[in-house]
Amino acid sequence: MIIDCGQGYPIVYSPRGVANSASETTIFITVMDETIIVKYKNLITQLKREIIKLTEELQDLKIMYDNTVEHGTLIENDLEETNRKLKILLGSMKKYLSPQLYNSIVESGNEEVQLSYKRKKLTIFFSDIAGFTQITDMIEPETLSDLLNQYLDDMSKIALKYGGTIDKFIGDAMMVFFGDPEFIDDETHARRCVLMAVEMLDKIRILSDEWLARGSPSQLSVRMGINTGFCTVGNFGSENRMDYTIIGGQVNIASRLERIAEENSIYLSNSTYNLVQEIVVVAPPQSTTVKGISHPIEVFRLIRLKDEEERTEGKYCIATEGGFVLKPISYDSRYASVLEREKIVQSLETALRNIKKNIEPLSKE
Repeated sequence: MIIDCGQGYPIVYSPRGVANSASETTIFITVMDETIIVKYKNLITQLKREIIKLTEELQDLKIMYDNTVEHGTLIENDLEETNRKLKILLGSMKKYLSPQLYNSIVESGNEEVQLSYKRKKLTIFFSDIAGFTQITDMIEPETLSDLLNQYLDDMSKIALKYGGTIDKFIGDAMMVFFGDPEFIDDETHARRCVLMAVEMLDKIRILSDEWLARGSPSQLSVRMGINTGFCTVGNFGSENRMDYTIIGGQVNIASRLERIAEENSIYLSNSTYNLVQEIVVVAPPQSTTVKGISHPIEVFRLIRLKDEEERTEGKYCIATEGGFVLKPISYDSRYASVLEREKIVQSLETALRNIKKNIEPLSKE
């Protein structure tokens, strides 16, 4: 069958795709089966559905991503706010604890805070403003609060400078101890405590003029007492409320020395004096009794610190006109303190320098 398409070229249609005449220009059209066309249409429809499904899933993923980013931002903001509040809390807590105790609890994180205590040899310091009750009656409360806070702040800075653990403030009174939670040796603790007390007195003399200028009826005067001995130190109280402090008879002795001390003076117990006698000049001893202690306590009033020349008298190597005298040295590494070792080394080095200085070379014959 020949179909005229109106273009001048006949189209020979053959269901089998075979031309009837070789001389004619022919175009072969193969008739496709209707089922194949339907199949392709269905495939195209299925592909469209898949594209729509993938588009919807992509949109869901985009929404999920946006939500995740937003949620992550919220979490990050919450963490920053929590860290900010935590820093404020730790900063506030630090003001209520001594630096040594704060570091032991917060920074080390080695152990859980719990009720516990131990026996330890400490050097204890007490101070109290003389005539403070009279001063409170003569100064406005606001002015008195400012002066008292300034005084306690200055005293605290000095205590921390020498490594003291500030136990507590009791009104105008102050309690500091050396030897826990950081321990060096007994001699070092006693020396630092005495040096701290001397520097505090120097600062008090400066503050005294300001107290007078602000309306105080008298100059600022402070009594101080220092004792060294074994105490019980640790956390006392309940599971819900603890206090890190020290208790014992030796604490009572330090408090008693402070009460009997003269204004602007430092009283040392015999046990403390034995540890610091190489650096201090004291008045002749006196005896006092303390409630709970069966025997009298020998007390020394600190006059001043020795100068460098006077301190050499306590060393093992003593200079003489023609050389030196070396005192007997007994050394045990298990018990010798850091200061004791330094003293021995310095004495031996001094002796060696003196010997080398006077050695003359042998003459040749």
